[in-house]
Amino acid sequence: MSDPVISVIIPAYNAQEHIRECLESVLAQSFRDFEIIVIDDGSDDDTGKIAARMALTDRRVVVDRIWNSGVSVARNRGMSLAR
Repeated sequence: MSDPVISVIIPAYNAQEHIRECLESVLAQSFRDFEIIVIDDGSDDDTGKIAARMALTDRRVVVDRIWNSGVSVARNRGMSLAR
């Protein structure tokens, strides 16, 4: 897969109630040349598991987990992973 034109970075902390809908919304866009980088910021719910399951069905979704460090650290981690 070539490098995507756009990287969408989604920092997520305890977002199990909304992460699936969030990812489905981004994936439903008509523009297809993008990647989604979900940074699970140390969630203690199923946020990471839900995102990881979605990554199995769409290779544009990448999931990374960090220790709870706050949204700025999570965003910067996403930037370091962006292609």
